[in-house]
Amino acid sequence: MPRAMAAFRAVGFIVEAYPVDWRTRGPEDLTRPFGSLAEGLRRTDTAVREWVGLLVYRVTGKSATFFPAP
Repeated sequence: MPRAMAAFRAVGFIVEAYPVDWRTRGPEDLTRPFGSLAEGLRRTDTAVREWVGLLVYRVTGKSATFFPAP
């Protein structure tokens, strides 16, 4: 969501954040261990991909900030 918000704002398109695909159930997921090593690696891969995407968008000028606020 932050990467999409940054891309839209960079071209002057005003958007309102409305997340619809939740990947967690909330704060209780912070203390729940992963069901398997593969599940933990999959979630880590997803998170790293988004953080790298945010960095690349910032470096290439597709966004004005590294982590845009909603």
